[in-house]
Amino acid sequence: MALALDPDPIRRALNRITFGARPEDVQLVNNMGGLSGWLDDQFNVPAGDDDALSTHLANQTMRINYAAPAVNSTGMWTALDEMRPLLYLTADTSVLWEVATEAGITYATQERTRIRQELIGATWLRNAHSRYQLREFMADFWSNHFNIGKAETEYATAVLPIFDSQAIRPYVFGNFRQMLEATAQSPAMLIYLDNWLSTATTPNENYAREIMELHTLGQSSYLGVDSSVNGYTIGPDGVANGFTDADVVQNSRVLSGWTIKNGQRSGRQIVPSTGEFFYNPIQHNATATKLLNVDLTLDVAPMAQGLKMLDILAYHPNTATFIVTKLCVRIFGDTPPATAIARGVAAWKAYAKDQYQIRRVLEAIILGGNEIQTMNAIKIRRPYERLIALARTTGTTMNISADLTTVLDGLNDGPYAWQGPNGRPDVNQYWLASGTVLNGWNLLIAFPGWAANTVNLTALTPASIMASATNVVEFWVGLMIGHQLDSTRMTALVNDQNGASGVPAAYNVRSPVASRIETALRRLVSMIATTYEFTYR
Repeated sequence: MALALDPDPIRRALNRITFGARPEDVQLVNNMGGLSGWLDDQFNVPAGDDDALSTHLANQTMRINYAAPAVNSTGMWTALDEMRPLLYLTADTSVLWEVATEAGITYATQERTRIRQELIGATWLRNAHSRYQLREFMADFWSNHFNIGKAETEYATAVLPIFDSQAIRPYVFGNFRQMLEATAQSPAMLIYLDNWLSTATTPNENYAREIMELHTLGQSSYLGVDSSVNGYTIGPDGVANGFTDADVVQNSRVLSGWTIKNGQRSGRQIVPSTGEFFYNPIQHNATATKLLNVDLTLDVAPMAQGLKMLDILAYHPNTATFIVTKLCVRIFGDTPPATAIARGVAAWKAYAKDQYQIRRVLEAIILGGNEIQTMNAIKIRRPYERLIALARTTGTTMNISADLTTVLDGLNDGPYAWQGPNGRPDVNQYWLASGTVLNGWNLLIAFPGWAANTVNLTALTPASIMASATNVVEFWVGLMIGHQLDSTRMTALVNDQNGASGVPAAYNVRSPVASRIETALRRLVSMIATTYEFTYR
């Protein structure tokens, strides 16, 4: 078969905004009249998963087992060993909170761990199999932007399914101001950045700083101790051009009282312990004066200062530049085109209060110019992305497994693996460290054989080409990459396939063994996944 000399423009574009483009994806875009039609379909998402993925998740089971507590233990649960569906994935906050707070008492600690396993496993499956790949791509982007490490605190981790389903996924194409409020009121975020512990007498500055430095204005907007520093200016709208330590103090007061229901006192009442968001007026410090030079003293209604703070930050021009640039880095690479950034920033500001603001930004970036189809691939796939792309381009069906929770922890990759609130690095240099590259290759080699995966490469490979090293290499390079590799790499793959471990050697025997052919094919696709052309998207 003849491979194209150069990347197909549509496939190049899809690789930038999905977890791995396949020939059928390119055909779908062409059938829809191009990227514009495909984007319309991708934006028109159901509230939940598409039907096929929903069925796949509903059919998943994963073993959970533990012994009964020791005789002299205070624990009160019975022994268990069962294959259980993903029950925690759709549980409400109060159920997850009960498991988290009662672990080791009325629940085995394995139940708390199970919550994490279900969410992370489901994320792998969604990224690999969802029809709505752009939503998965953006959910990954926003989850990293508002990062919550899965092991920082067991309480925050236990309510991560709510963070994912209520604060991230409903807003991936929506309005940033609304998403910001949803994350600010998410129990997982309030616990992770300590705001649930903030009180009127001791307002906590952790979340107060991070919501400005990481979630909105950006680190470059930090101007120093107070407004006396060089570079502090007031814009025509009366808002400062950045934030200072004094603003962090003011913001900690603004956010005090934004907490969760955890059995604390509120006036004469004892609040039930459900883990849900709760504004507690007796935990609120009402002495905030100005934030970024904006007067807050007139906002005295419950939560009014906090809501006004979200307005100030969401609509600030620095927020537009910071987040759009970050999004373009995710799409294009370390040096994104300035033209795409400019279009995105203009759309962000023009649609700041529009219900579909983020959609308009994506349309401006993707459709407003031809960079997404014409720029060379310079963005590296981190290890997790390469595994998902390998699954997608080889027809591998991923199934739930507890191993998915930790398999990439050593590389600081995978869903919620990065522990700091800054989110994992999104620059090539970090993922090109020699140890990361080597371990990533080993994972690619092992991936087709993971016990939870279902893959049949033999069924996808025409028998008529298996006797030829050149033909079988070109066939799988075509499926996985779509165009010719560098001649040196192509020759190396063909030479390898002409050896004892190649597909022809397994096939060209009097009585070929099916398992040996499958093993050879799995080895081949894993090697293709280590090439430069597959590594960069």
